[in-house]
Amino acid sequence: MKTARGAILLEVMLALGLFVGSAAFCLGVTRSLFAALDRADRRQLAVDLACSRLAELEAGMVTLQELRGEWAGGVGSLGDDTDLEAAAPVSAWEIEVTTLPSEYRGLSLIELTVTEVQPGTGVVSDDGVRYTLRQLIALRVQDVEDYQVDEMMEGLAGERQ
Repeated sequence: MKTARGAILLEVMLALGLFVGSAAFCLGVTRSLFAALDRADRRQLAVDLACSRLAELEAGMVTLQELRGEWAGGVGSLGDDTDLEAAAPVSAWEIEVTTLPSEYRGLSLIELTVTEVQPGTGVVSDDGVRYTLRQLIALRVQDVEDYQVDEMMEGLAGERQ
């Protein structure tokens, strides 16, 4: 009778150990999955930011000097007053721009690197995201404010005031 009780206790302990081990494994897999999803989201933010800022440069909305440094605001028409904290609540982005001559006349190779840094400190975190975008762009000599408004475009519904 004692051996039967001992065998049942051993079986229960073994089953409990297997259950705890499999639960710990599932929690570890879930944790690593969420970390990978978070990193993919931050990488997508870096890609979007690089593409948007390069498009702004190409359109003449910003200059090369305005692109350099830490990014803390909006992109394009969103401006700096838009609350984008929901998109990246614990991240700041540093933008590095390098211009290189190209073999194509009138075009410059722009290398824009977006790096995730800790807000306020500017220190690159261990798991920080970095994305580099290279594109040929015709740099403008004038800023967008120097362009004249075309008289034919006045009064159109989509015109900006």
